[in-house]
Amino acid sequence: MSSHDVTVTGFLIILAGVIATEVAARTGAASVPTFSQVMTRIMRTRTGRVGMLVAWAWLGLHFFAK
Repeated sequence: MSSHDVTVTGFLIILAGVIATEVAARTGAASVPTFSQVMTRIMRTRTGRVGMLVAWAWLGLHFFAK
């Protein structure tokens, strides 16, 4: 198994965890906020908006640039 396979597997596990948490939040099975509520809370402050901009720039740089 190459390092690329390990990385992809790791990201898939993280994605599955995020999806499971969202499903639990929407069904009321857990007392966690939905993704939409989390994003709304983050975007209320200037620091949160700058942090989101930096996060999107990092994602773009690492996943979409060649």
